Amino acid sequence: MTPARLHLVTDHPQATGEETAGGPLWDVPVPLTGPTAAPPPFPVDVFPRWLADMVTGVARFTATDPAMAGTLAVAVLSACAGGRLEVEPVAGWREPVNVFAAVIAGPGERKSPVHRTMTAPLFAAQSTLAEAMRPRIAEAAALRDIADRQAEQAKAQAAKATDPGKRDDAAAEAVAAAIAAEAITVPTLPRLIVDDATPEALIGLMAANGGRMAIISDEGGIFDTLAGRYSGTPNLDPYLKGHAGQPMSNERQTREGASVDKPALTVCVMAQPVVLRKFGGNADLAGRGLPARFLFALPRSLAGYRPVDTPPVPEQVAAGYRHHVHGLAATLAEWEDPAVVTLTEEAGKVRRAAAEQVEAELRPGGSLYDVREWGNKLSGATLRLAGLLHVAHHPTDAWRRPIDADRMADAVRLAEFFAAHYRAAIATIGTDTAAENARYVLGVLTAKGMTTFTRRELHRRVSRRLPKSDEVSAVLAELAALGWVRQGPDGRYELHPRAVAEDPGSVDTLTPAPDGDISAGQHGREGVNGAR
Repeated sequence: MTPARLHLVTDHPQATGEETAGGPLWDVPVPLTGPTAAPPPFPVDVFPRWLADMVTGVARFTATDPAMAGTLAVAVLSACAGGRLEVEPVAGWREPVNVFAAVIAGPGERKSPVHRTMTAPLFAAQSTLAEAMRPRIAEAAALRDIADRQAEQAKAQAAKATDPGKRDDAAAEAVAAAIAAEAITVPTLPRLIVDDATPEALIGLMAANGGRMAIISDEGGIFDTLAGRYSGTPNLDPYLKGHAGQPMSNERQTREGASVDKPALTVCVMAQPVVLRKFGGNADLAGRGLPARFLFALPRSLAGYRPVDTPPVPEQVAAGYRHHVHGLAATLAEWEDPAVVTLTEEAGKVRRAAAEQVEAELRPGGSLYDVREWGNKLSGATLRLAGLLHVAHHPTDAWRRPIDADRMADAVRLAEFFAAHYRAAIATIGTDTAAENARYVLGVLTAKGMTTFTRRELHRRVSRRLPKSDEVSAVLAELAALGWVRQGPDGRYELHPRAVAEDPGSVDTLTPAPDGDISAGQHGREGVNGAR
């Protein structure tokens, strides 16, 4: 996807080549490429009160964009309901509700505190399930031990038998004892969530946990795993099939192998932009369509505007969140077959209208044309989001009622949020370091009012990002070539007047309001092609 270009100010005298006061003519500079607008805010109001208040409370307490906690909330719902609920919009089409998501934010953006708070109830539910399972594990282990001993004894008796008739009978008893022992399965402690796992280990985990598993990590290590950190060659099958719900197996992990007939994998990764570029730029991953299965969120940075002291999440809000997530996770974990929910007639109309709009946007010139590999999956992703929102709004009986029009409309709004952020993520992947550094330096020059400066003065301002003088010189050469700066006879640099006029170089377009407000703000009703 080709990044949009920044607009030229053609009505500015300095930008059209007129002579500035006390200086020679400036040529029109070559625009820097980069995003022209921040992607939209997370529509927190698609959630029910118990979840919306938690997302807002965590965002306020951690001084982070609600998009971070909001995307994690979607992943937590997926960890609860994935593999246990399917949406049937029309006869013959059933969409699972497990999702893949990635939150992209720079270092120091407080990803870990948000991750820890939002996932805590899942770990608590996992502990509850484990405690309930321990007596059953102990009983099964004892019975298996007894059966194994009996089988060994029967085998020894058969080996000692000398009479042909008795030997045959003893052999039959030994075989029967061995089969009986093998039939006793000792369950493992249940797992709902892990931080990381190799693809081979992941299949075993899913096989031991009813076909489902959630990988929710506050680091980008899973992207390294997908790129083949352990094996050298990425094994993508557990992820591709785990997303789609297709049968998979792994005969290499154990002597018996592990297989999953209907997997449901949830993935949510919190990673830095550099990790996103590595992941999105991997030809093997892109060729298999893995990045196109992710819902990306790029929270705006509030660094520099964060309050020092923030109020904690109200206890009643945190308690309500823990109660609902714990209840959902513990209840649905016991299910073996997924429940199927349909759409009301009005919800069906909303779905069809949204799907028709997506199809139109996939045409040449449409907003999804340059991201067709992702856009082709958008209608299915919208249904998955509808199922998760349905569960959130009806945590005790979602599986007994159809999805209504309000939830379907909310899912469309949430899908539009992820569509806009996916386009921003693609622009981030396609941005090279040189262009990014040039925008950063130009932003610093503008923000600090450095209309004239020396290379050393600039270096002092940007030394944390560009510690080497050669790096600063390279950026200045790039900006000079594009016409944004020029060097005078005295060796000092001048900044183009147009940069002062409109600040075209800021690399961080996701700036908060001046008062540091971190609320979700107004949630627009724009579709994938703008206002409706």
